[in-house]
Amino acid sequence: PPRSALPHAFALHTTSLNMPQIRRALNFLLDVDGTLIHTDALYFKVFQKLLQPFGYDVDDAFYKANVHGKVDADVFSKLMPETYGPTELLDMSKKKDALFCELYREHVAAHGPPMITGLGEALGRAKALGVRCIAVTNAPRGAAEASMKSLRDTIPAADIIEGLVIGAECEHAKPYPDPYLEGMRILGVNAPECVVFEDSRSGVRAGIAAGVPVVGISSALSEQQLAELGCVASLPDWNALDDALLAQWMSGDGL
Repeated sequence: PPRSALPHAFALHTTSLNMPQIRRALNFLLDVDGTLIHTDALYFKVFQKLLQPFGYDVDDAFYKANVHGKVDADVFSKLMPETYGPTELLDMSKKKDALFCELYREHVAAHGPPMITGLGEALGRAKALGVRCIAVTNAPRGAAEASMKSLRDTIPAADIIEGLVIGAECEHAKPYPDPYLEGMRILGVNAPECVVFEDSRSGVRAGIAAGVPVVGISSALSEQQLAELGCVASLPDWNALDDALLAQWMSGDGL
């Protein structure tokens, strides 16, 4: 559509990619970490503790280069000693998952889930319009289920999220399209009826590879970086997803 058809905030950050348009039905394929909830600070602490004995200095640059958006198998196979086989790598993943779940539950008990601003209201608006959702993540199942439980316990409209796809349980995790293809299969929908919401490079690439328009959440990457990756629009947070924009997308306009 012409850029004048888009809300002003989105016209600045849309690309000219020829992505499928949404018509009538609308389904959200939702990444979790960095898209629904802020978890990088917790994962940062987890990886600092896990990797310090191996001589790694986990700072922000290291985390972004080696951890953010990546599946455990890729992270640990790259960082662990060459003598580590599949069993040792899996053990590291389990330790990481257990430590994250411990820290996450402590955070939720003290402060509530670290949601991206406006998430509860956005899910409520989407639910009122009949949007269907599924969560699609590269996080391990334990961490992902802890995150989703905290949202269901806190946000009444979180029951709009019908299921959970774990990247490592698919043939290929993100950045391959498999997790998003599996999400669409579970919902029984096709790419032109969907929008992917993502914050990471691997996630954006996975959504595009699945043939779905991707809207970036700029929690980790800038709006410019998200646009360069191929996002058709970017949101600073979930407050930007208002009724007018939802109605526009459902009419087949704007993506």
